Amino acid sequence: MGSRPIVERRSGRSSPEQTTPSLKGLAAEARAQYAALVDDPALGSRPDLWCQAELGLALAAEADGDLPEAIERLTYLLAVLAPLDEQQLPPMAFEDREETEHRIGIALALCRCLREVGDLSASVNIGEITFTRELPGGWTDRGIELGATLLAAYIERGEQTICRALAAQLLEAAEQLGTPRALRAACWNGATVAAIDGDASLAADLGERALAAHAHLTDPRSTGRLRARLAENLLIYCPAEHARARQMLLIAQQELAGSAASAIDLGYCQLWLARAALLAGDVEAAARQAEEIATRHPAALNLVADARLLVADTLRARQQMQAAAEVRTTTGEQLEQMKAPGRASRAFADSAAELEECGEVEASIRAYQRAMSVGDLASY
Repeated sequence: MGSRPIVERRSGRSSPEQTTPSLKGLAAEARAQYAALVDDPALGSRPDLWCQAELGLALAAEADGDLPEAIERLTYLLAVLAPLDEQQLPPMAFEDREETEHRIGIALALCRCLREVGDLSASVNIGEITFTRELPGGWTDRGIELGATLLAAYIERGEQTICRALAAQLLEAAEQLGTPRALRAACWNGATVAAIDGDASLAADLGERALAAHAHLTDPRSTGRLRARLAENLLIYCPAEHARARQMLLIAQQELAGSAASAIDLGYCQLWLARAALLAGDVEAAARQAEEIATRHPAALNLVADARLLVADTLRARQQMQAAAEVRTTTGEQLEQMKAPGRASRAFADSAAELEECGEVEASIRAYQRAMSVGDLASY
């Protein structure tokens, strides 16, 4: 990397617990080591190494499940390298390709973390600004990965029209580049967009292309995440394939456990295994696992919302309609705060249907009205 101005370093120890021997796991160990490195006074004269250490500490915090800490550090780092109030960086900023790729990587991680805590507006804002200003020289693998991360935020917001356009743009660019990384990123979330559209054939084709691209890469974490996402698509859009999805998830779980996967990655895999259990008829196991996941990852609001909706599904399976409706209403309010109108609207509409089934007609009408006021049901 090229030289940067010396910056005031932040302490790597935001809390004493970060470096105590009681921390468990590889992520915690990496976090402690990066924190010690960031606190090394000698790093003050090497801003390039300081930047790498700060990013390493932020990613270790994310892997350890501490999303607020990761967001704080990534935001600070991005503010040093590329202030968000400057929509366009100086032309000379793009002369060093490695510098540009590094800025994109920081923005990508921040976009992802913001999505997981439920701040979808901020996630989209970071992604859009970086997407616009960092790619004046054309597409790169990292640029397409940023686009795919932005696409994931649009998917969560239920903006299917934008999703289709961006997915097509990313796939075209990836095919032009022809690299495994680019094809993996473009096909990964493109498969989800196709599945939401009801195009099972295209979703399957893109999923297979993404896995084929993975065969050329040595990245077990991404392989596990991709396999888990494809299994999720099966559970949601082809529920009769739940046994096949479960086998895919078990493989993905092993891949993630043997990699540098984050606690959130593993949480999603466990959640989808719980959904597979529900579809297989094991309601008790599904409910127990969903409750555990929601409790274990309180900062990951996106994951918590999915877990709470699964809890509502288990209550519905037990014919506890009013309880299910209450859980959906609370979750819908959370999704509304997260600026995910499509998902919030669907939660309120499902709540209305359950209230109607248990004879709460007036409450059902209010829930339907709320669903329509929040967002367009047909868009999600």
